[in-house]
Amino acid sequence: MEIVTESVMIFVKACIRLGVDGFYASTQGGESPRFDDAALFDTCIKPYDLTIMEEINRACPFNILHVCDYHDGYDDLTPFLDYPGDVVNCSPRVGAKRLTGKEVSRQFGRPYMGGMDRKGVIVSGSKGEIEQAVGDILRDAPDRFILGADCTLPGDVDWDNVRTAIATAHRSKTSAAA
Repeated sequence: MEIVTESVMIFVKACIRLGVDGFYASTQGGESPRFDDAALFDTCIKPYDLTIMEEINRACPFNILHVCDYHDGYDDLTPFLDYPGDVVNCSPRVGAKRLTGKEVSRQFGRPYMGGMDRKGVIVSGSKGEIEQAVGDILRDAPDRFILGADCTLPGDVDWDNVRTAIATAHRSKTSAAA
């Protein structure tokens, strides 16, 4: 892990030298089925994640912490609460419970980015279904919120669906300000 971390640090520092001023920094490894002994995360993953993320946070004015659940989700998000990042992005599914954006924001003490299920309506919904979903998400969103997917969208997502979500969010913001 030290060698992998050293390699990633070379990449991070090169990006910063070239002018990158923020990262969408992803972490994995704490997913529920990943290890038989959850303590392995604390010794084999977290220290190396934090080395990279602390460098990113030190050098860049804006960073997003992405707690990736691509491999079967988490029973608990608390191992990530002390990770740096100005905004947190994660799936609201924690074990059998679904957290609200407000709960995630409160738990991490920072703005939440998400709301759209990466495999849900943004991928397969109609324009009306996407508009409805965005409206529902915005009504229940925390005060400091960025609409986004809970993880990486599939590569074959219809970009018109993404544009519909963005346009709906912008219209909602405009109508709320009026």
